[in-house]
Amino acid sequence: MSYQTTVLNFLLNKLIRQMPFTKKDLDNLPISFCAKDDVWVIVGPCSATYFRDYKIALDGRKYKTGGTIIFKNGQEFRASFYVDTTTFDFVSKDSIYVNIGDDWYGIEEPELLTKLKISQDDIYPLKWKSDRPLDYQVKPPYTLTK
Repeated sequence: MSYQTTVLNFLLNKLIRQMPFTKKDLDNLPISFCAKDDVWVIVGPCSATYFRDYKIALDGRKYKTGGTIIFKNGQEFRASFYVDTTTFDFVSKDSIYVNIGDDWYGIEEPELLTKLKISQDDIYPLKWKSDRPLDYQVKPPYTLTK
C-alpha cells in the first residue's frame, strides 16, 4: 500500500519536472504564495501564523513573505520567498518563486529562463526586498549571489 496521495504525487512531479505552478494548481491544491504585504511566521514543520507586525523581526525565526526580485539584467518581478532570520543571508535561492502572469516559477527553472529568453548569467547576483521591511539597519534592496 502506498502512502503517497494524489496531491503528493502531483507536487513531486512538479518538483522533479521543474514546471511552474499554474492558477489551476493554486485553485485545486493546498499550495500558496504570498500576496502583497503578506507575511507568515513559520511555527512548525507544517504550520504558519499570520504575522501582523510592521517590520519582520530578526528573531531567529523563518518567515514566508511577498516581495520583489530584481535580476542582474534589471528585470523586476513580483515574488514569494522565505526570509530566514537565523543567518544574515536571509533568503536562499531555493525558496524564491517568481510570478509571471498567473504562473509561479522557481528562480532556476529552465521554463523561466526560456519564457524570459534569458540565461543564468542574467539572474545573479539578484537583489530582493520584502513588502514589509526587515528590522535591520541595512536598508533594502539586499543582494543574493549564486
